[in-house]
Amino acid sequence: MAWRRVATLLLILALVGCSGGLLPSPPPPPKLYRLSPADAAPTSRVPIKAQILVGSMTAPGALDTARIALSPNATRLEYFADAEWTDRAPTLVENLLLDTLTHAGPFGRVASRSLALHADYLVLGTLDHFEADYGAGTPPQVRVTIDLRLLRMPGGDILAQRQFAATVPASQNTVAAVVEAFDAASHRALHDVPAWVADSVPRSAKQP
Repeated sequence: MAWRRVATLLLILALVGCSGGLLPSPPPPPKLYRLSPADAAPTSRVPIKAQILVGSMTAPGALDTARIALSPNATRLEYFADAEWTDRAPTLVENLLLDTLTHAGPFGRVASRSLALHADYLVLGTLDHFEADYGAGTPPQVRVTIDLRLLRMPGGDILAQRQFAATVPASQNTVAAVVEAFDAASHRALHDVPAWVADSVPRSAKQP
C-alpha cells in the first residue's frame, strides 16, 4: 500500500506543476500619474499677515479614488485601465491648492490643516468634477470643477464662497495626453484662487 501512496503523491505533484504553468501571469502594475507643482508668481498685492490653512478636499465617492475617471456620457462614470493617480484625486487637488496659495499669493503663512496649527482663515473645498468627458467626442475634454469656501476661524463663519472651473481638451486620445489635460485644467481652475482669497479677507488681516 505504501507504493500507492507514493504514486498518488507523485501524481499530485505532477498536476500541481502542470497547473502552475497554465495559471495566468499577474497583470503589470498600473502606470502612475500626478499633477505638476504650481509656478511661483510675483504679486503686487498688500501682504496678508493672517495665517491661511487649507482643509481636506472632499469629493463624491466616484471621484474619491486614485483611479482616473472618464465619462462616456452624461449619466455614466468609468475609469481608465492600467493607469492611476499617485494619490486620491481630491488629495492631489488639495495639495495643488496649497501649493498655489503658497507660491502665487501674497500670504506670509500658508499651511495644511492637518498640521493642527491655529488658523485665522480656513479654505475648504469640494471637488465636483475631475473627469475626462467623452460626451462631445474623441479626444475627450477634461473637466475640473472645485467649490471653495473661505471661513473665518475659530467661529467658522463663511466669508466667501465661489466655484472655480476649467475645461481643457486633450491633444489626443491617449492616457498621457489626457493626464496633461487634467494637469492644465487643474492649474487653470485654481489660477484665480489666491486673488479671491486675498480680496475676501478683511482689511484688518492685511499689512498696513
